[in-house]
Order: sequence, then C-alpha cells, then structure tokens
Amino acid sequence: MRFIGEAGEARSEIYAREGGAMSEVSFYDILIEEIMNCNPPLIEKSASIYAVAKKVGMKRRHVWVVEGKDSRKLVGVITEKDLLDVISPLPVRSYTIGVISPRCLHHTELEKAEDIMAGPVIKCHPKTTIEEALRLMVNHRIRRLAVTENDEIIGELSLTNVIHAYFSI
Repeated sequence: MRFIGEAGEARSEIYAREGGAMSEVSFYDILIEEIMNCNPPLIEKSASIYAVAKKVGMKRRHVWVVEGKDSRKLVGVITEKDLLDVISPLPVRSYTIGVISPRCLHHTELEKAEDIMAGPVIKCHPKTTIEEALRLMVNHRIRRLAVTENDEIIGELSLTNVIHAYFSI
C-alpha cells in the first residue's frame, strides 16, 4: 500500500500563529504522529473469540489484529460491531430469497480472532497530515486509522484524537 504523506515532503510552518491562535490551514497540516495514540489495543490473530470479546468489551470499541504475540505486523481489525454481528446476527428475513445467512457462532466454527477480523486495514504513515487522514476516514467511512511503518502498527488515529487536537490549540 502506498502511504499518503511520505517523509520528506516540504512543510510550511505547521505551527504558524495568526493573532495568537493557530490558523485552520495550519491545523490541517499537522502530522498525525504528533496527535496519534502510540499505545493501540492489539491482539494476536490466534487469540480466542473470548479473549477478543474481553478486550473489546473493556474500554475500547475495537482491537487491531497482529500476526503473533511478539509481532506488530498488522493483519486486521475487529470492531465492537464485528463482534456483535458474530455473537448475535440479525435474523434472515422470510421474504428474502437467495441470501446467505451471516457468520455466527451458532452456524459455523469461529474460534479465533482471524476468523472474524476485517481486512484489509485502512492505514497511513506517521507523516500523513490531518487533512489527508480525515480524507481517508471520510472516503472509507471509518472512525480510526492504523498508523504503520513497514506494515507494523506503531499507533492509531481516531476522530477523537483529531477533535481533541483541534480544541487544544
């Protein structure tokens, strides 16, 4: 995947102040490495669905799936909605024809995180600007991005991070 905002791009004064407050234009030029969460929730792809539910049900509403316990190679993401769809799928309507029923614990053998994870993951580079990151989020209709270098997750950016950054300037 080609990253948006590769290192080495010329940046004008990101923190240019106008009248004591950061201008809107310069806010969108801030690099996401400055506002991202550097401690994203991770779980290995071989983890049980119980472990996934426990981690998602805690404080977070998602978990990034990595190759193994000591690896940060990103392979997928599981959101609260993904987990709920598997645990309690919507019933198939009687008036629909030819619809395959959704994956669920009642009908198939789903045991591991890799069985329910979504992929490919929409990701970006730490040198991506807020404007480019927001454009990715809007285009893909997502609330968070994985921040990766060499296909290894180093952080995450959520809409909440962006909102906090905007109001903290």
